[in-house]
Amino acid sequence: MQSFKGLRSLNPALAPLIAKTGPPTHQYGFRNVVRPQSCQDLIDKLDLKSKYPNSANNLDIIDVFPGYGLFSTMVNFELNPRKHVLMDTNKQYVSMWRNRIDHLRERTGNSENFVLYEKDGYTWETYNDLIEKDKIIQPETRPSSQIHDELLIIGNLTPSKFGEALFAQWLMCCAYGNWMQKYGRVRMLCFATDHTAAKFCAQEKFTKRNKSGIKRDTFTETSVIAVTESKELSEPDGFGFDPTVLIKDQPVILPIKAVLPEGNPVSLLEVNPRDLSKLDIDVDLYEYLLKILMFRSSSLVIESLSHLAPGAEIDLPPKIPNEILQKSTKELSVEEILTVYNVFNNWAFKPSFEEMVSINDVESRRF
Repeated sequence: MQSFKGLRSLNPALAPLIAKTGPPTHQYGFRNVVRPQSCQDLIDKLDLKSKYPNSANNLDIIDVFPGYGLFSTMVNFELNPRKHVLMDTNKQYVSMWRNRIDHLRERTGNSENFVLYEKDGYTWETYNDLIEKDKIIQPETRPSSQIHDELLIIGNLTPSKFGEALFAQWLMCCAYGNWMQKYGRVRMLCFATDHTAAKFCAQEKFTKRNKSGIKRDTFTETSVIAVTESKELSEPDGFGFDPTVLIKDQPVILPIKAVLPEGNPVSLLEVNPRDLSKLDIDVDLYEYLLKILMFRSSSLVIESLSHLAPGAEIDLPPKIPNEILQKSTKELSVEEILTVYNVFNNWAFKPSFEEMVSINDVESRRF
């Protein structure tokens, strides 16, 4: 049996119950980290106490799809938040959390401040109800000069049915400043599949670099906190990730047996929204530019300009450095893409919003 003792962030009031009940027999499409030592390693890597030094009774945590939630209980004990909202509707997980909270009420009076909120974290209205209707938390707006120090989002976005799409939408909320990001730059700790994490975190020149990765790079500072050890002896840990990212972030390596279902790797990403107040960017125009350029991501930029709008291939190249024109879009850094964007944005004949919408796919839901 794995040890539930001697870990700084393990709540002694919960440890016996968690050890006794163990993880659920079925994960319902989610991937969960189930070893206390691994969760402690993640918390140590995140260094949350230095990021939220005044968290005790001042920090609200919105925990979306906490599932088995061993990591959630340990973050809670580490930070002692004012409210820790557990947003889940899965019957088995809800029953488990009710049992835990009842257990805590008897032993600590639920000084952990867990609140079970049985609504779907995928639905926009849930967050409106949480704050405006049920008034469980009342976030205050913080300036863009700092990461929000009284609000933290944790999300298990590992289901194949919606996890990657929801992660992409959360990232775009950082760009548009809506959803929970309307209160300021709110840090997000997101569990994702290794496939999603590797794709979204790829840097320029790496084969997996795509439009979503460029937007992630533009609107957030994202770090890979953890990856799961490789199942194949012939493959190094972190296989499939951009090596430059692994070298920069030095992620924790989670043992295969620390994740359920076993053999289903998971990654943890720390997403910090950038301060966009000085960027002065039209997000819709930027999305349009990326969509056109990345449609032929291996073509040279100078070859793709003609697809932006009639005359772009004539008017824009003289204003863009030749070293950018002679690269493929996939090779461009964010700074180089923003150079192209600024030239395009200042062009008198750039498409109108209506013209962009007629070409762009319309999002079915936007936070």
